[in-house]
Amino acid sequence: MFRSNSTPMIPQSSHPPSSCLLLSAAELAVAQCSQRPVDVVFLLDGSERIGEQNFQSAHRFVEDVARQLTLARSNSDHMNARIALLQYGSEQDQDLVFPLTHNLTEISDALAQIKYLDSSSNIGSAIIHAINNIVLSPGNGQRLARRNAELSFVFITDGITGSKNLEEAINSMKKQDVMPTVVALGSDVDMDVLLKLGLGDRAAIFREKDYDSLSQPSFFDRFIRWIC
Repeated sequence: MFRSNSTPMIPQSSHPPSSCLLLSAAELAVAQCSQRPVDVVFLLDGSERIGEQNFQSAHRFVEDVARQLTLARSNSDHMNARIALLQYGSEQDQDLVFPLTHNLTEISDALAQIKYLDSSSNIGSAIIHAINNIVLSPGNGQRLARRNAELSFVFITDGITGSKNLEEAINSMKKQDVMPTVVALGSDVDMDVLLKLGLGDRAAIFREKDYDSLSQPSFFDRFIRWIC
């Protein structure tokens, strides 16, 4: 279902009713992004605050999502899902792990070789880099994200970050019609930054106690339904 940022919603911490967990086959198909197109860009915080173990949990989560979604059959497929991953650190530390792709082998191989940046954090620069190198072609500025697909940015972060370029980045997200999702992990988070990343929509912020929560069905299934 397409989402709107204009209507305040109940924060994610409230659990969905039990009836939402009993999905029919048709609903499951929708939940796996097979009925509509979506281009999902993960922005993974690789700063020193995260730690190596949590970083490993985070990129395993990205692969689990890729395996769960119904991926497009090709880059010209107008339906289903494609995924990209950018690991970010300081203003100059951007690691494009893989661009928007439907190829699960390419995703798995790239994740197997990912290196933890272990640096400071600047989310504004990361957003601008993602737009200029994933959403748009760095060579000519042509759009690489599918025009008929929902463009989704998924931030995996605690929101503790440098503020440089953040306002410019938020405006760029709005210009590209990005639908944000923020996966905020741990108890020490910057809610002001998280709300900015979520474009003011509290329902787009998934608060979880730690990185181990990423592998829990109670979170994972809810995340997949939200994305799709």
